[in-house]
Amino acid sequence: MDEEKARKLAMFRAGEEKRLGKKLTAEEITLRRQFIKTMLRGIPAWQGLTDNDVDNVRIWKIGPDWYIEDQDYYEYPF
Repeated sequence: MDEEKARKLAMFRAGEEKRLGKKLTAEEITLRRQFIKTMLRGIPAWQGLTDNDVDNVRIWKIGPDWYIEDQDYYEYPF
């Protein structure tokens, strides 16, 4: 997995019609989904997300801290 590319893709939602979304290729969507699911592994509140759920969240890093924004635009540190 190209982690740096996946990390950049995770900062956007999948689909340019979405808030802070970006048009992605099928390969980019797969890479993004794998990265997000890996990052959220072991966090009970974020287990069991479907691919559609993952497409509607964003994650990013600021300094040493990671954040996630859910489909309702609420941000959480993790």
